[in-house]
Amino acid sequence: MQYIPPHRPSTPWSGEDRFLTVLQPRTIDDALAARAAHPDATVVAGGTGVLVDLNGGVEAATLIDLSRVAGLRDAVRDGDTVRLGAGVTYTDVLEHHAADLPGLAAAARTVASRQVRNRATLAGALVLGDPSGDALAALGAAEAHVEIHGPRGRRTVAADRFITGPGVCDLRADELVTALLVPVADGPVAYAKAGARNAMARAVCAVAIALHPARRTVSACVVGAGSTAIRPDVAEALVAASWDALDDPATAERFGALVAAAVDPIPDARGSAAYRRHIAGVLAGRALRRAAAEVVVAP
Repeated sequence: MQYIPPHRPSTPWSGEDRFLTVLQPRTIDDALAARAAHPDATVVAGGTGVLVDLNGGVEAATLIDLSRVAGLRDAVRDGDTVRLGAGVTYTDVLEHHAADLPGLAAAARTVASRQVRNRATLAGALVLGDPSGDALAALGAAEAHVEIHGPRGRRTVAADRFITGPGVCDLRADELVTALLVPVADGPVAYAKAGARNAMARAVCAVAIALHPARRTVSACVVGAGSTAIRPDVAEALVAASWDALDDPATAERFGALVAAAVDPIPDARGSAAYRRHIAGVLAGRALRRAAAEVVVAP
């Protein structure tokens, strides 16, 4: 593990009498050891979220920089699953995995600027606990899982359940996210987002849809319309029951209404609860129509 001696940063986030220590582990075991030795340390991968907090005044006596940990930038397809290391960026997904993970790629295209996508990691976005994250919607619809390592071993959590509230996730103080396990798309997908702009803005609401023709089912995930990601199971069941009528406008309309009923929006400066509920239904219907247009329904 590389140890960078304490130094006084020029940025305002450490205060006049605070020094910053940066640890740069090279292996997962070293990273976990650093995590255990420094439970109050701030973990950084791409840095696009953490540095905003630091520059905004959040203090951190120690940083654990994961950018040099072996294997975290690796992405490997194993059968019908792609294992994305925790250091994989949005640009990595767009340039190398769009064919296998089209839903995740569609969401990645709407994230910030090219410069941010080059640095920001998907796992880091989840750990920050943003319940309106673009990647969160796509991962939820893909039925992906988050791989977590800690002193008690390895465990996985469904991506749509990983964020448990704004700024809070299912990650203990001595654990690290090491990968995302994302199933390869087995049918049409769609992603619909409402925000101030198509990119460089958090989603007021976003809906990801993945159709599974072999199973005649759909998986959907809504973000920005509650304190966590939302899987609208009643709406999903409607699609399964109406599979032979996917191209019927009434199916998409009913699906949207059920999604709107499933969400629990929190009002803020970007939108009222009523607006978020309405837009969730509109986006859901729109996404289903897009995905359904690519399905060939057997007679």
